[in-house]
Amino acid sequence: MRRLNVILLALTLLISQVVFANEAETQETSPVQAIQTTIVKLNQLTAAATYSPQMMGFLIDQEVAPLFDFDYIADEVLLVVNANLSESEVKFFSNKLKKNIISTLLARLSQANTTSFRFISARPLINGAIAVQLKVIGYSSYGIYIDLMFHQQNNGQWKIYDIVLNRDSLVKYYQKMVLTKVRRYGVYGMLGRI
Repeated sequence: MRRLNVILLALTLLISQVVFANEAETQETSPVQAIQTTIVKLNQLTAAATYSPQMMGFLIDQEVAPLFDFDYIADEVLLVVNANLSESEVKFFSNKLKKNIISTLLARLSQANTTSFRFISARPLINGAIAVQLKVIGYSSYGIYIDLMFHQQNNGQWKIYDIVLNRDSLVKYYQKMVLTKVRRYGVYGMLGRI
């Protein structure tokens, strides 16, 4: 029965990918579509966590990671470092940051068995971005609230550029971490230890 559930989940994901791909081809991505897609994918991810850690890893790599603008996040984090890094060094940092964020996400979601995400509100920000508040149900007895910050890229896609939990920003967290590592190991030492 468990194997059947994994197969059905994989089939559902493939079908949803085709549907979302067809919708993306026929019309430009709106922030509403991006938000709805994000919530659906996050809930699929948490449903898969109870069946298979391998499926959860696949879902994060294929479904959740593309929702983030890791290059933008890396650029924002590196603003605290006054160093002229080459394009390849920035890309290296962006990839390391992506792996770090994804592994943390995997670890957190595997700790909770029945986590789900519920849309609470969306509000526009001054810079044209959108803050979407979600309630994470099942992680604690009262639930926790997170804000997903979306911005529109040059290609018209809406991506998550920051996550805020209890007024703690993902970008600010990594900026503090990077500053600490730069002070201790230098810029290139930080790149190897992030």
